[in-house]
Amino acid sequence: MRLFTLLTLLTALVASGCKKNQANDFPNVQVQEVLYLNNPSNQALQNPGGWVYAEGGYRGLIVYRRYLNNTANDFAVYDRACPEHFNQSCSQLAISADDIFAECSCQQEKYVLFDGSPGEGAARGLVPYAVNFDGQVLFISN
Repeated sequence: MRLFTLLTLLTALVASGCKKNQANDFPNVQVQEVLYLNNPSNQALQNPGGWVYAEGGYRGLIVYRRYLNNTANDFAVYDRACPEHFNQSCSQLAISADDIFAECSCQQEKYVLFDGSPGEGAARGLVPYAVNFDGQVLFISN
């Protein structure tokens, strides 16, 4: 009887620790986008701190310029879907007025644009995409 109780307790503890990781549930969509920096709609990407919304991803993309070294590391690209509420209609991120955060309107979570890390109210970071840069053109993929 004691062994049965111990096994039941152990099973309950293990099961409660195995919560499904929502970050792994984020939709895996094919991303292959090209952005030309000389396009007037991408003017903001000429300087660090600049950003644009772009097509692609699950709910669109956010492209952010971090540095001015003319390397792929200058840019960060994230899915525009809030990682906390990606399956809800309120989950499309918007850039804050100070151009520092991406904000989710579902529960006002904030994410740092520079590196995609979770900010105020957020538990997960933004979903990033790979970037290649040839000095003129950004190639975004997953």
